[in-house]
Amino acid sequence: MSRFSKFIMGAFWGAAVGSIIALLYAPKSGEELRKELQEKTDEIITEVQKAADQRQQELEKEVKAPKA
Repeated sequence: MSRFSKFIMGAFWGAAVGSIIALLYAPKSGEELRKELQEKTDEIITEVQKAADQRQQELEKEVKAPKA
């Protein structure tokens, strides 16, 4: 067996073993992870919308206020 063939075999087996270990030690399933990410995204969007609305109201008050 040539050095290149040994390298390829080692890379293949390393990737296979690494993939199996990653699947066994994954803390959450894909569905749970997607659900959690969607919830966090929704929370962030809501917070940004609230902040934007609040800032818009502040700016509208400044525009409507008489200038001294």
